Amino acid sequence: MYVKRLCFALSALLLFSSCTVDTGLEPTHSGLAGTIYFQHEWPEETDQVMVVAATIFPPTSLEEIIMSEPLATFVDSTHYTLWTNPNSYAAVGVVWKEKEQPWDVTNIIGIYFPTDDHFSPGRVTIPDRNTVVDSIDIVADLSLARRRVDSAIEGQLTVNGDWPEGAQSVLMIASKTILPTSLLDITFGAPIECGFDTTSYRLSVQPGTYRLIGALVTEKDKPIGFDSIKGIYKKKPTDFLPGSVIVATDTSRVANINLILDFAAATLP
Repeated sequence: MYVKRLCFALSALLLFSSCTVDTGLEPTHSGLAGTIYFQHEWPEETDQVMVVAATIFPPTSLEEIIMSEPLATFVDSTHYTLWTNPNSYAAVGVVWKEKEQPWDVTNIIGIYFPTDDHFSPGRVTIPDRNTVVDSIDIVADLSLARRRVDSAIEGQLTVNGDWPEGAQSVLMIASKTILPTSLLDITFGAPIECGFDTTSYRLSVQPGTYRLIGALVTEKDKPIGFDSIKGIYKKKPTDFLPGSVIVATDTSRVANINLILDFAAATLP
């Protein structure tokens, strides 16, 4: 009988302890929320769309972002809440995913822009575990959704001069206009590690005519902007305007689109 009572007492103690000890698994009460407004027709290939918040922009890997639950699709608008721990996010956007394709964090169809400057994503800071930052509303342009294609622009990058001290990576960019009006007008490539003298690149793009091909250098603790573009493709070095590149079909690969990253010119007095 004593043994039974002892076992009962120990069981009750363990049960009480399991109910009072902080396991660290409490629900998250902080995050961000808003409304997504979709523009243009939904592509038939749509699988999912999600809100993403990136600690670095543009994000280069899944480790740099957090993602919401999948949003409602084939609707004009939808409300979302992205639950996350307190943090500061360099950008919040909407990412589109095609059926039977993996997630691509660069397939961005909308970015949170709190001002008229559409080259500067709105930074969102969640101050504590009990705050949901609301009204992070985003316009998502479905015409920007990028299907899986085999078309690409390829070439070589050659460095002239010394790399900036804080240089981290090179992102190839392509735009269908010489002067893009928004970050959403730009197709970003995968990051290329800095430090090379010469290297090759491949930039996956949708078919179309691209009037600006450039190489953007990201630098530590420095936001990206037009001054981050260190190389622009020109058909002849003496040309004033960038060279146009026509990507005709889903399988076109346009080669020999070579660029010089001219750091020597940037250091002249």
